[in-house]
Amino acid sequence: MNNILELRKISRKYFLNNKALSIFENINLSVKKKEKIALVGPSGCGKTSLLHIAGLLEAPSSGAVFVKGEEIKWNSDRILSNYRLNDIGFIFQFNNLLDDFNALENTALPYIISGNSKKIAFEKAELLLKQVGLEDRIKSFPNQLSGGEQQRVAIARSLINEPSIILADEPTGNLDLSSSMNVIEVFDRLVDEYDCSIILATHDLNIASLQDRVISIEELSN
Repeated sequence: MNNILELRKISRKYFLNNKALSIFENINLSVKKKEKIALVGPSGCGKTSLLHIAGLLEAPSSGAVFVKGEEIKWNSDRILSNYRLNDIGFIFQFNNLLDDFNALENTALPYIISGNSKKIAFEKAELLLKQVGLEDRIKSFPNQLSGGEQQRVAIARSLINEPSIILADEPTGNLDLSSSMNVIEVFDRLVDEYDCSIILATHDLNIASLQDRVISIEELSN
């Protein structure tokens, strides 16, 4: 089975006061189609940095990233943007919804940015919001939604371009246990329905245990 995403010997270093600070070294990770991976580890271990590299938001200090077998070239913003729009969905801890856009508009936005018509974008967005149980909240703005409802909008938005993989960074970090489990159940069902892979970074082992594989950054380094 072909890998949707592959990281080969990925390292990330930052420089502070002219001193190199190594976040992680020689990370190797392969993600297959429809595979759900939980990435665990303590705060500061580099989970977010690794997701940013996997999501083509920042380049590694060394190593290579492959999306659907194609090695990523980091010198073309246009190519990187195209991958991010069409192959990679993002869900963040703080959901990054736009305050001035309602749930329908927030969900539709990535599809519109990809060059599709607003009419089709809103139709797809409405269907996705129904699938995450928000059919009665379509016209609600983020400040009118609970934290769990906001994350369900973020899930719908991440799926609208039908990506190959979703990267979720502590998607339930601000929710209570009941809301967290509800969000993850919706998430897992839709990931299966859309034949999508996922890397979910979490410190919650209860949530991690629901995925196909649980790995830590320490295990990935060699």
